[in-house]
Amino acid sequence: MPALTPGIISVLQTPFDANSRFDAESMRRLVEDAIAAGVNGFLVPAVASEVAYLSKEERFEIVRLVALVTANRVPIIVGASANEVAECQQYAPLAKEIDAAAWLIAVPAKLYPQPDQLVPFFTEVASATETPLIIQDLEWSGPGLTLDQITELKESLPTLIGIKIETVPAGPKYTLVREQFGEDFFISGGWAVPQWIEALDRGVDAMIPESAMIPIYAPILRDYQTGNRDQALSQFRKMLPILTFTNQEIGLSIAFFKRLLVRRGIFREETRRQPGFTWDEYNSRIAEELIELYLELEAEVNL
Repeated sequence: MPALTPGIISVLQTPFDANSRFDAESMRRLVEDAIAAGVNGFLVPAVASEVAYLSKEERFEIVRLVALVTANRVPIIVGASANEVAECQQYAPLAKEIDAAAWLIAVPAKLYPQPDQLVPFFTEVASATETPLIIQDLEWSGPGLTLDQITELKESLPTLIGIKIETVPAGPKYTLVREQFGEDFFISGGWAVPQWIEALDRGVDAMIPESAMIPIYAPILRDYQTGNRDQALSQFRKMLPILTFTNQEIGLSIAFFKRLLVRRGIFREETRRQPGFTWDEYNSRIAEELIELYLELEAEVNL
């Protein structure tokens, strides 16, 4: 499997058919579309994949399919997050089976107020495999791990190669972690994608957004990497209305991007398993307007 490379490592959404069953053909189209557009790797499954609503068997099926379709063209990070050690460890053989570049495990929410349990939890989890580990520091409305806690984890875990920072705020934390651990520590962001240019300025290795908008993300990244920051910033700002709307909360984000993937001809259905979000006449109208904006921006890129 290719090693992790800087750039865009996107979370693959999980397509379901009208009966809420996994839709393998739609997933194949999503993987091929993202690779053709210039994605640098995949994370699967994760929050945007509705991972909490997938069975263990489905998680294995999805990862194996993605590995088959990807065929070593880009690296894969296997999402193995769960609240208990044994649940995380059951995905260690899967990461090895597909020769994953890494596996990712989120800090269980219950451990943020129990910092003395962080090292024991991850030490036991990591003992299941020599596959490189990335820790997801996810706290939707909080600061997440302290720098001292990350340092203790880094010193205690030989396989720890990086961190996915999704905290409030994210920007300064990217810089603190980079300064503490150097260029070899793989730093990525995700939920803070509206601050992507700032993340690039701060030297973040990868952003991990959803997979529907890679045809626009990739050219922006190419402009930035080739020294044309002004052009990258100009193009990125055109996307901000979409990112502002979708980053209100995760349920809306999942619903919007599934609708966009249907409009793009990649998913057959918008079906979601994650509860808690409902379309009404107002947010649905805004979503349609923003989908039209996305399609216009993609058309501009393809000119």
